[in-house]
Amino acid sequence: MVTSTRLSYDLSKGEKQNLTSSTCPPLWVQYLDKSTLSRILIFVILSYTIALILDVIMISFYTPMILWLWGSIRMWSVALSVVICLIMFKEDVVSRIKWFLKLSKRVVVYYLLAPTIAYLALGVYVAITMPLGLFNFDIYVDMLTETIKAQIPSMSDVELKALASVAAYSQLFLGYVAAISINALFALGEEIGWRGYLYHLLGSRPSIRSIVVVGALWGLWHASAIAILGYDYPINRLLGIALFTMLTIATTFPHLLLVTVSSSIIPAASLHGAINALWSLTVVASNLPLEQREVLLGLGAIGIITWTIITIALHLTTQRIMHGHQALMQNIEYSSN
Repeated sequence: MVTSTRLSYDLSKGEKQNLTSSTCPPLWVQYLDKSTLSRILIFVILSYTIALILDVIMISFYTPMILWLWGSIRMWSVALSVVICLIMFKEDVVSRIKWFLKLSKRVVVYYLLAPTIAYLALGVYVAITMPLGLFNFDIYVDMLTETIKAQIPSMSDVELKALASVAAYSQLFLGYVAAISINALFALGEEIGWRGYLYHLLGSRPSIRSIVVVGALWGLWHASAIAILGYDYPINRLLGIALFTMLTIATTFPHLLLVTVSSSIIPAASLHGAINALWSLTVVASNLPLEQREVLLGLGAIGIITWTIITIALHLTTQRIMHGHQALMQNIEYSSN
């Protein structure tokens, strides 16, 4: 069943209550029919299996170029799983993918604005960690200084420091450029699956159930890469799987919200791209030992807390906007009568 993505914005408060109490139970307790469950199960099995095969291949052919290629193919393997599922269940592949990739002025606006959520999250993270001495941008500058020195040993220390500082701060701007270009292109492969196909099967509304299911399955899809390759968690691999899954659950609501308000997965891709571009800074800009960085910082406890704060803030903001819209519509209706 396809649910209108703007249903919650179009119904009055009384109509919503009638729909919830008389027509169907709340979304977080509704049962999925067998056909939907079958589609979800097959999609998950396909996505996880293809990812596992790619991870095993990566063990034997590791090089920096192969790593980049592996990441690109792995992300788009989720879209491949969607295509296979659509064919298996005799759905029109082209029309369904076009439906996920709707393009309009609204979509473009949200696409360009979506990365600001990642910048907001980074700001919240810095506000939490800097007073605790867990974030120091100079550490990132020093790391870049050493990298540049290895490439251009003839430069003086002053020149190296100046160049590294410019490069480090430029990365903050270039992160946005990457988010709306190359990173979004790669992230789109995942978004077709998680925020497109799976979210659609769950009802296309950002309920608690959708947040947990989409977030958990998205996070656990990375499990084989973490366990086999040490992806993002080279030391705490098993704990890393749990932490990363909690992190993806925490970051899911902003993605689903963007899909819901824009009726397209494209804005979610630019947010995803921004997170991929910026969030590694939360790990590298610290003097903590690597083992502690994995557990405590941006990919660990503080990262989960940060994105939970962002989720709560976005939820409260959207609720306030919806209530304001409902009040306005009621006043207009009252005035017309």
